Amino acid sequence: MGFAAVLSYQGAMIEHADFSVVVKNRARPPKPWRWEIYRAGRTSPIDHSEVYFESMTEANRAGKAALKQMLSEYQN
Repeated sequence: MGFAAVLSYQGAMIEHADFSVVVKNRARPPKPWRWEIYRAGRTSPIDHSEVYFESMTEANRAGKAALKQMLSEYQN
């Protein structure tokens, strides 16, 4: 696959610090990026995007939204 860039996001959700969104290069261009959600202590993602994105930024934004949605459903 070549270069596998990883961008990890652990941000504003301090009360949910055990979750993180990671963006990985998992496919060939033009849309190689996908987000994955990890929970502390796990080596495999608990969720990931079904679609791939053209940029890391797009994937990261979508991953943050997915994590926010997942956590709001979990709290209810």
